Amino acid sequence: MLMQGITYNTMMGLVVGVIILMVPLFMRSLDVNPGRSVSGFGWGFIAAGGFLAFTGMHMTLTWPLEQIEGVFCCAVDNVTFGEPAAIYGLLTLIAGFAILRAEDRAERGLRELDMVATLRPILYIAAVAGFAIVLFGIAGLHFGQWRPPTVEPIARLLAGNMIEPLMVFSMYVITGVAAILSPFALTNRTVAKVFGVLAWIAGMAWIFLAFTLFYSHVGFFPWPFNNPEVMHPEL
Repeated sequence: MLMQGITYNTMMGLVVGVIILMVPLFMRSLDVNPGRSVSGFGWGFIAAGGFLAFTGMHMTLTWPLEQIEGVFCCAVDNVTFGEPAAIYGLLTLIAGFAILRAEDRAERGLRELDMVATLRPILYIAAVAGFAIVLFGIAGLHFGQWRPPTVEPIARLLAGNMIEPLMVFSMYVITGVAAILSPFALTNRTVAKVFGVLAWIAGMAWIFLAFTLFYSHVGFFPWPFNNPEVMHPEL
C-alpha cells in the first residue's frame, strides 16, 4: 500500500498565509509611522521567503511526486503549489533584502527612503505571476484537483460536496487578484484598501487551511503505522 507523499506543504501553507498578512501590515507601518524602522519586516520577509523559496523549489523539482490512491491534488502539487511557492518565496526573500538595504542607505544619508521605487519592480513580477495563480484556481476546479480526499481525517467530512473545491478555488483566485493589484496598492489608496481586504481574506484562509492540514497529514500519511498489527507495511 502506497501511503507516502510530499507532506511539508502544511508548513508551506502556513508561511504563505503569514507572508500575505505581513504585506498589508508592512504597508500600514509605512503609512502610519513613516519614520519608524522597518528592518523587522525586512528580516521577517527574508526568513519566511527563504523557507518558502527552498521548499517550493524542492517540490517543483520533485517529479513525479509519489502518488497516494484517492488523493487527486498530489498529481499536480508540484505545479499548482510548488511553483507558486518557489517564485513568491524568492520574491519575498529578495524584497526583504531590498527593504534592509534601502533603510540602511537612508540611515547613512546616501538616499531618501523610497519603498515605492524599491519594491514596485519586484511587485510587477508578482502581479504577472498572479494571473497564473488565478488560472491555477480555475483549472483545479475544472479538472477536479480540489476534491477533498476521503482518507483524510478532516477532509473526508466534506467529501461529496463542493465546499472544499470552491474554498480552494476562491483562495487561489483571491490570492492571485491581490498579487495583480499589489504594485498599484503602494500609491493608490482605493487600490490599497481593496488589496488590504483581499490580503487579509487570503492570508487567514491559507493559515486556517494549514492548521487543518497539520492535524490531517499527521493522521493521514502515516496511517499504516497506526495499526499495531502492521509493524512494517510494504510501501
